[in-house]
Amino acid sequence: MTTEAVIPDHVPAERVVRFDFRNDERIRQDPYGYIASLKDAPDIFFSPDLGGYWIVRPSEAIEEVFTDHERFTATSLAIPKRDDTVVLIPNNFDPPRHTAYRKAMANNLFSPRALATIHPDTRDFTLQLFDEFEPGRCEFVSEFAYKLPIDIFLKLMGADLALRDQCLSWIKGIFRGRNLEETNKGFTEAYAWVTDWLTEQLADPEKNRGAMFQALVRMKVDGKKPEFDDLRSMTLMLFSGGLDTITSQMTHIMRFLAESPSHRQYLLDHPERIPVALEEMLRRFGISFIGRAAAKDQVFHGVTMKEGDVVCAGTPIAGLDADRWDNPLEVDFERAGRRRVKHLGFGAGPHLCIGAYLARTQLTVMLEELLPRMPNLRIAEGATIENQAGATMMLKSLPLEWDVTG
Repeated sequence: MTTEAVIPDHVPAERVVRFDFRNDERIRQDPYGYIASLKDAPDIFFSPDLGGYWIVRPSEAIEEVFTDHERFTATSLAIPKRDDTVVLIPNNFDPPRHTAYRKAMANNLFSPRALATIHPDTRDFTLQLFDEFEPGRCEFVSEFAYKLPIDIFLKLMGADLALRDQCLSWIKGIFRGRNLEETNKGFTEAYAWVTDWLTEQLADPEKNRGAMFQALVRMKVDGKKPEFDDLRSMTLMLFSGGLDTITSQMTHIMRFLAESPSHRQYLLDHPERIPVALEEMLRRFGISFIGRAAAKDQVFHGVTMKEGDVVCAGTPIAGLDADRWDNPLEVDFERAGRRRVKHLGFGAGPHLCIGAYLARTQLTVMLEELLPRMPNLRIAEGATIENQAGATMMLKSLPLEWDVTG
């Protein structure tokens, strides 16, 4: 299923290490243990899988890849590398072009006005979903983690919640595709879906009461209203960028808490510390393998790269860097008290995730509302837990049980 590339002449044999995050069985069975074992690999190595790409291992070097757009361009984000027929704005732009769009989106779509109801909406949706669970049990991935982020976002965009399954079908293609053909198919379906939906909304924009949608149609970039193509690209980025990622993060965090009563009790005893504890879990359970491309021929940390080489900046790799973190596989809620948890879970630099506040809000509310309602939370007896590989790592299923009281 994987696409293996010919190893380029400028790649030394000692830097070739197989790493296929979309298909490798080790990613499916024990992703974080496998990624932690990369400490024995070269700091920067080349995998012939997925069309061939560089993997950067030290967290400081990963941060450089994220932040230095003159050396690493964001015009290529996908691994395996795909064509540029579908552009995501502003993600596929480099500064200064990226800066103008990001500023406009941050000041409008992610403004306090556009997100004014995010806390009560998240709490309401969370409680509604909990009430739909069978007493004392749920399949967390399909019954909660997939639903909450997309329902919130559909409401913000003024879209019918009945569209959830349609959105999920192409989101899964983009993020769960095992090769270039499957990921391209996901993008093609998403492009067509967003084109139809946006065309319908713009025909009578006043009928759409979604706060984020209204901010989108009002916004200006460098004093000008975006054309349809730009609006479509931004809408596609919004729909695809923050749904699968939040879902994936939820699955790993809830699995960990179901398996660690002491950490769960800490959060129950100190709910005011959930936001700080969340940062440690975001560090420990990084999920995204983010692509960049070498913008020019260069030597990066002693490694020769050629213009166009695909480079992976993986947040799971950064979060488990043993040179950066003591006992990186350990979740230590007190770590922030000794040393600020500056993780790369949302990236860094100009492309720092614009929806980080939205994600943190949903994750925080999830913990605040679900944990007290799930006493003696545990994974269902006999359940087999397997990771679903892709551009982001998430669990295929997570059957949970808890005691029913009262």
